[in-house]
Amino acid sequence: MRKKHKEEDKIFRNKEIESLKIISFLKALDVNLNFDVAFKISCDAFNRYMINYHENALNRTQKGTQERFDEFRKLYKDYSKKSPYVKIIESTPQKLKVKYLRCPFHEVLTKHALEKFTYSFCLSDPVFTNDVLPNVKFSRDHVIAKGDDFCDHTWEFDMV
Repeated sequence: MRKKHKEEDKIFRNKEIESLKIISFLKALDVNLNFDVAFKISCDAFNRYMINYHENALNRTQKGTQERFDEFRKLYKDYSKKSPYVKIIESTPQKLKVKYLRCPFHEVLTKHALEKFTYSFCLSDPVFTNDVLPNVKFSRDHVIAKGDDFCDHTWEFDMV
């Protein structure tokens, strides 16, 4: 398990406020369903959220195009400028590598005894990639929610 931050900083507090609906939803799943069913529902909900989010963010571009992948890379570049824990490791027309030094969402879920659901959010990355970014392969070797010190995400665009 990842070490808990010594104090709940501004990033944590903002993520907790932003996640109140999700926390309530996950608590309801946890209380009312067995874990396997609750986890499956949380996966489905996060998949739908991430697909909708990225479709809206990339709606001016066509699926499967270099333009869409470039716009996706730009989204991450902009995000990394606002987030001190998100680092762009590589960004080329064919590849985007991102390193997360922290997962405030996992920290918040841990505080609310819901950390077992964090990985259901992580599983949405390959799902939204397949749906929203065809011709892009997603990979990850490290996951904070699985006990690693960081997450690493790689998207590779295959110009078919």
